[in-house]
Amino acid sequence: MKRLLGTAFLLIASFWGSVAYAQFEGQISMNLYSEENGNTEVNKLNLYATSTRIMIQGDEDVSFMEGMSSDGFLIRNDMKDFVILTGEKQALQVTKTEIEGLVDMLSSWSGEEESDTPSTPEVDYEFSDRTQKLLGLETAELIVKDGENPNKHLSIWLTPDVDINWGMLGERWNNMPEDIDRELNGVVQDIIFKGKNFPLMIEAVEEGERTVLMEVTDVNRSSIAKAMVEVPSGTTLMSFKDFMFNMMMQQ
Repeated sequence: MKRLLGTAFLLIASFWGSVAYAQFEGQISMNLYSEENGNTEVNKLNLYATSTRIMIQGDEDVSFMEGMSSDGFLIRNDMKDFVILTGEKQALQVTKTEIEGLVDMLSSWSGEEESDTPSTPEVDYEFSDRTQKLLGLETAELIVKDGENPNKHLSIWLTPDVDINWGMLGERWNNMPEDIDRELNGVVQDIIFKGKNFPLMIEAVEEGERTVLMEVTDVNRSSIAKAMVEVPSGTTLMSFKDFMFNMMMQQ
């Protein structure tokens, strides 16, 4: 189920042409739910989109790697780069090629050969005949199956009516680990980027019981995103080279 949940959040975050509306510009708010010691925890996430940029920010910092967390992830398709806000008026500016190179390098540092890693089951998915309206938008149910447990699956409710320009996220990604490669370059490409869909709700289904893992709480088409997709004033952009140098100095 954790592997399927990873697929689901890739569908969000990897969060296209026009179908019912013009290209989306505005704010999408969502809740992510998780269980901690028997209690349900809620993490609020906001996605701001314009025709050329996307900003993703949450209530909590996201850990990218040891010693590095981010309070915002900016995709600048017009600048062909990604900006990871690391706090304290600093941000990492990196290209897609550099990210692919970093993943390849970290894999080499781990000392694990590809043959040493058990092959993960291929994700199996299909649309059901179920539909429902969420936030006034028509959605269809995509079922993502757990190859290891036939009694578990994810139910992802997708709408074609939120048209986001994902830009570089929609391109093929190289040097990804096998499980991420299958999902990011497979189901995400097929269903999100090429299928022109956006997830409004994700449920975990086990033995007929449904648990909400993610739900969009608001879709606000407005010009507010234009102010939110800029690097905060006074922030120093750090190159990938400088970032790697700093990492090595801290070893």
